[in-house]
Amino acid sequence: MPSLDGASVLLLEDEFVVALDAEQMLQELGVVRVETAATLSEAEARARAGHFDVAVLDVNINGQMSFDLAESLRARGTAVVFATGYELKDRALPNIDSALCVSKPYTSERLRQALCAALAEAK
Repeated sequence: MPSLDGASVLLLEDEFVVALDAEQMLQELGVVRVETAATLSEAEARARAGHFDVAVLDVNINGQMSFDLAESLRARGTAVVFATGYELKDRALPNIDSALCVSKPYTSERLRQALCAALAEAK
């Protein structure tokens, strides 16, 4: 399973406290660059401006779904993990095959497992 040491992550999260916790977890897991966006438009701009190894995308950002952003990122070779407070096990994700998802609140270990699996799958 790939390591997260030296990885770069795009984090899309609209809840400030959740974003802070996730940033800290990611840094403790060895991620060297975390860019956080609170809106879809901000995340899209950051994605266009730089390369990320993996993205952690909240599914629902103020009523907008992040699925189109995920498709765009995956087309550029960025691994994607969805994070949500919703149960997605029985719901198909539009145009996203084999999507990995962590349920909020997630632990550092669960986040690590999902990110490593997404990176391994993307290779």
